Amino acid sequence: MRVDEHFLDEIKSRLRPSDVIGRTVKLRKQGREFVGLSPFNKEKTPSFYVNDEKGQFFDFSSGKNGDLISFLQETQRLSFMEAVERLAAEAGLPMPVADPRAAEQERQRQGLSDWMELAAQWFEAALLRPEGKEARAYLERRGLPESEWARFRLGFSPASRTALKDYLVTKGARPAELVESGMLIAPEEGGAPYDRFRDRIIFPITDARGRVLSFGGRAMDPQARAKYLNGPESPLFHKGRTLYGIGEARKILAAAPGAETPPLVVVEGYMDAIACQRAGIAGVAPMGTALTEEQMERL
Repeated sequence: MRVDEHFLDEIKSRLRPSDVIGRTVKLRKQGREFVGLSPFNKEKTPSFYVNDEKGQFFDFSSGKNGDLISFLQETQRLSFMEAVERLAAEAGLPMPVADPRAAEQERQRQGLSDWMELAAQWFEAALLRPEGKEARAYLERRGLPESEWARFRLGFSPASRTALKDYLVTKGARPAELVESGMLIAPEEGGAPYDRFRDRIIFPITDARGRVLSFGGRAMDPQARAKYLNGPESPLFHKGRTLYGIGEARKILAAAPGAETPPLVVVEGYMDAIACQRAGIAGVAPMGTALTEEQMERL
């Protein structure tokens, strides 16, 4: 049975390597990592490191490294599928049923993910172009200097109806898949799809590993019908499972000194989460008014 990358990523997003590995290897916090004695060789000086941010272990005495799956394979002599099944059970995920469509769905998700990343880069560049002048001024007024924009991948969507669409189509995207990703809107009455985000400051919504799932946009026009706008549900983006800022929040938690248990706070919106993270507080924001059980599991 083949397990698609989406399912493996879901497992890894729910489990911290230091928690799982720490049950068999005595670990202590050291800066951004955890360190302990090698489970592969006898040693007196610790050379085994676990990095939650990267989701990896590194053993310098044996030269071995990998993720949680390979750790279980190496230390407990499990097959790949046995390791996946054990971790899935720990993460509270049922194993997927064999489905001939699964490979095609995974290929489709990867294609959409590639277009989302390219769009994020385009939005980032647009913020720095002349048309992003007012958006830059707004961010500065909110106390968010240019030196921080790249950290949070902030961008800008011009007021043009098809600027993003035109750019991505020239790169080979099909309008239908851009509609499916949520970046374009297909009019109900028919007609050509157009950009969902127009004249807005863009906040990329990513998973814990930094991959772009969707976007949120803050309107520059004070008369806009919706001040803040999220992308719709898509094969990549599920509002009830996603927390804005989760990747950056986990970096902050991972960087905390070993003796400290830093707080993780849930705030209302994008700018609130960014303000927390700039202050060294692990802040995240849900995609709606209520915090779901699935979002709480990611905390």
